[in-house]
Amino acid sequence: MQIKITSKQSIYLEVAEKIESFIKLGVFKENEKLPSCRKLGLELGVNPNTIERAYSLLEEKNVVYTIPKKGIFVCPVNQNHVFLEEVINTLNHFKEMGISQKELEDLIIKIYEEERQ
Repeated sequence: MQIKITSKQSIYLEVAEKIESFIKLGVFKENEKLPSCRKLGLELGVNPNTIERAYSLLEEKNVVYTIPKKGIFVCPVNQNHVFLEEVINTLNHFKEMGISQKELEDLIIKIYEEERQ
């Protein structure tokens, strides 16, 4: 896993957001064990307490769950709900940028046609 700490927000928030996005993208699968706080902290060069705080935030959001003495795991999620929300946000962003419905429809058709080949 590669997380680059770049923004001005709290590190634990950035770590939590990156892990959540990895989960949404399928990098981490349902019920997969995440790296320990110590291991991920060493990997990222941050205090393990920062990782623990990020994991706690993700647990509050029902993104991960803890099994005592076993570790932190990815919660089973309704993938369609998560992705639908992201698609809606992305489409709204495109709309705000002035991209027409026709342009988006053409792009979607092109992507699905390429996938069939």
